[in-house]
Amino acid sequence: MRKRITLVLMMLLTLCASLLPVSSARALTLTTGVINADDVAMRKTASAGGGVVTRLDEGTVVKILESNVNAEWYRVEAGTKTGYVNRLYVDIDASLPSYQLDYTGTIFNVQQDVNVRAEPSLKAKKLGKASKGDTFKVVQAYANGAWHQIEFNGAVGYVSADYMQLKANVANDLLSGIEVKGGTLSPKFSPTEYGYVLTATQGEVDINAIANEGVKISIGNTGIPSAKYNIKSGNSKTIRISVGGVVKYSIYLVRDVLTVGTWNIKRGNDNVELQGWLIAAQKPDILGVQEVYINLKENKSNLLSVRTKNAQYMTFAETIKYPSGGQYGIGQISKFKPEKEEVTLLSSENKEQRCLQKVEYEIDGKRVSVYNTHFSYESSSIRKKQFAEVLKIMNADTNDYKILTGDFNAKESEFSGFARSFKIVNTSATKFYNYANKLIGMSQIDNIIVSKNITVLNARAIPTEYSDHYPLFAFLSLK
Repeated sequence: MRKRITLVLMMLLTLCASLLPVSSARALTLTTGVINADDVAMRKTASAGGGVVTRLDEGTVVKILESNVNAEWYRVEAGTKTGYVNRLYVDIDASLPSYQLDYTGTIFNVQQDVNVRAEPSLKAKKLGKASKGDTFKVVQAYANGAWHQIEFNGAVGYVSADYMQLKANVANDLLSGIEVKGGTLSPKFSPTEYGYVLTATQGEVDINAIANEGVKISIGNTGIPSAKYNIKSGNSKTIRISVGGVVKYSIYLVRDVLTVGTWNIKRGNDNVELQGWLIAAQKPDILGVQEVYINLKENKSNLLSVRTKNAQYMTFAETIKYPSGGQYGIGQISKFKPEKEEVTLLSSENKEQRCLQKVEYEIDGKRVSVYNTHFSYESSSIRKKQFAEVLKIMNADTNDYKILTGDFNAKESEFSGFARSFKIVNTSATKFYNYANKLIGMSQIDNIIVSKNITVLNARAIPTEYSDHYPLFAFLSLK
């Protein structure tokens, strides 16, 4: 069922609020990637059982010949060898068009001169050295992932991204850079990327926003024309940055919290690659996914497409078995190993069969039940039965911590039964923002519900064209 969402802004602005810097209407052309782990197998076929062609070291640059093979593999070329590598072990930020902007790069973070090389490799020929404070025109930012391509003495060279600070040459209504100390910003900064997740520990975090000279910046709605903002130890919050008096960027600070999401992805079948990028940028601990399929012809699976390097565990609950092969239903991806799985079929009155998936995890020594579901859209009478059945099951659950994700196809009033013993993340009182501090009008059909002993620190919805539903995330603390 198509999501009933009213946007305040036009769909063009929806693109800007997405965590990904590309639109579904804009082709994602993968060209190069970087291996992100040691001893990664390049295989003869797109299968974990395929013979090994060679093994690749972390940092190896590969040419991507074909992406999204069986939703899980890239066909790549490394040197003279060609084969298949699991996409989880290939970083390809550099191939996203939004990163090909006009940057100036300055050498920093070093006490001695750094090498400028002929190719993006530590083994490549040295063209010369660059000193701290030296500034260069950047030909391509994040070329091959971990290197910046620069103009150097009339030629083209490469400097490690670890030693070069970028400043984008932009209009006065955009930031030219965001620097973070005490945490990691995801995705990498781009002037037209308006939403970020900042992962940090319990220590202090400093955010430094950079704009053109004379442009006023305010961070955290302080009203202070300062580019620097300090967040004390232990605090988790949302930070908004205004440029020239207009709120434009949001940073979602995530500390030692549980990040749980829900997303109906079926209508984005043409965007599985982009869906995977969006989820990877959010770094979910657990994601409930609706309208998924596995094992279709040619081993295709859209559930596999949203699995991430840090959330590799996958569970599936079947509601339909296709005569031609393959299964349809709901699923979860998780960074935690599933301890126990249960599937309960729900009353569906001869309509499309619906179910409740339960997966138990051990998280920081706590037993947590994570439920996922997809209710019927045909009538409220069917959903009333489904709500009652799910509530009964969850109330009988003896685990202390309970979380429910799903596409409920329901009005806000239909959730009333959960209000007594659970917290409902997405209600009419919940405020979701896109850039420019404009409200997103979002219905409650996609929701996350948690037991009362769980603290909801923050929540966000991501406007995107990669499905007819928005992914919804909640940042949780288990007391």
